[in-house]
Amino acid sequence: MAAPPVTGGVRHDQRRRRRVPVARQERAEQTRHRLIDAAAIEFAAHGYAGTSLHGIVRAAGLTMGALTFHFPSKSALAEAVCEAGAAATREVVSGAATARGVDGVLGQALALAEAFATTPRMHAAARLAREGLSRVDWYASWVPELRTGLERVWREERVESELTPGMVTALLAYVLVAVEATAETGDDLAAAVGGSGRDVLPQAIKALRGLIPGA
Repeated sequence: MAAPPVTGGVRHDQRRRRRVPVARQERAEQTRHRLIDAAAIEFAAHGYAGTSLHGIVRAAGLTMGALTFHFPSKSALAEAVCEAGAAATREVVSGAATARGVDGVLGQALALAEAFATTPRMHAAARLAREGLSRVDWYASWVPELRTGLERVWREERVESELTPGMVTALLAYVLVAVEATAETGDDLAAAVGGSGRDVLPQAIKALRGLIPGA
């Protein structure tokens, strides 16, 4: 026997049932992003040990139940923040690759330094990596890119210098890690050295540029 025809009301109900799971999924994803953003701000400012789940849900304006639904533990939330921070770091590096040659690589380093103040996900990932509390290799999201760029400059420009791409990469990496590590030290260090890391870094990189002849 032939199936009864599908009426307009039935089709409407079917479409409505399809929309409900989609809307619920979108809300869940928004909640997850809110938790990651709030956790990034807390981890960046206080580190892993100094951050509490209660502080995160309070900052996010959500409930503890919402947090534990998405992240069963503090460490799971920290890993999600680190993954998001690594992705944000890669975006900063790729977005800053506008100039050619060594100026392009140094521009990427400056963009990373500036992003610590404007991109909490990246700052949090950097701090958690420095504390040794993440399985996500945050350094792998930017150090190889800088080194590859410098090696290309040395090769294409036939740079003759006592400095090598590896040496310049290491110098930039340690400087950038220091900029992140001292971001929360306040005014005392800035007064002692004559400026904050973000203030001094552009001049320091300009001076480094002068040490690379022919590039």
